[in-house]
Amino acid sequence: MRIHTFMNLRVLLITLFSIFLAQMANAQSPRKNDVIVKRDSSQIQALITQMTYEKINYRDLGTPDSVKTYIYLDQVAKVLLKNGKTINVRDSIQPGKMPPDSVGQYADLNNLPTDPFEKSIVMANSDQLRDKYEYHHNKSVDGKTGAIVFTSIAVATLISGVIVTAVGDDPDDKKFGGALAIAGPAFGVVFGSLSFNKYRVHRKKAEKVKTELEKRGQPLTTFKIGPRFDPLNKSGHLTLRMTF
Repeated sequence: MRIHTFMNLRVLLITLFSIFLAQMANAQSPRKNDVIVKRDSSQIQALITQMTYEKINYRDLGTPDSVKTYIYLDQVAKVLLKNGKTINVRDSIQPGKMPPDSVGQYADLNNLPTDPFEKSIVMANSDQLRDKYEYHHNKSVDGKTGAIVFTSIAVATLISGVIVTAVGDDPDDKKFGGALAIAGPAFGVVFGSLSFNKYRVHRKKAEKVKTELEKRGQPLTTFKIGPRFDPLNKSGHLTLRMTF
């Protein structure tokens, strides 16, 4: 009886150990494909081509003849790689952030503008548009400042030349005053006109960029600060972006 009980216990232990080994082998065995588990618990059977701290590029194997697409990590809970590795990203990425749009996302590729600048606007993503707006806005401010400065020089030299010519007793003073009254305004008008044209051109471009952002419903001013995490390299860093 004791031998029979010992044999049954031995068989039970071997069976349990075999089940345990089978489960471990199954857990470590490679999967047929990658699986992206979203925050709403839905899954995407995928072939992941690239994964960064911001998004995952993949092909959706659940869709016939699928093209390459992507998903931002703030929508992902975890990734089950086909090599058996599991990457948890739920706690690494803050939900609810506004992901940057992609290049050409808003463009009508069959009806692109012929003007190179307007084409660059519709093909740019919103972060690039903010950079463009900042550049052209600053250039327009420089042009406006230059126009004011050179116009002031023109007025000041004209008045100074007239005063010197009127009150000067020496013929050289009168010549100098006359030359100042002519050359100064000429200099100021030429460079003031160039500066004003610079202001006008860049302001027009800045307004076009602003209009495109408004059409997309994107803010012109952004302030972003927050942690970033690279799940593959297991590294993090703090990013700060300010755009006006």
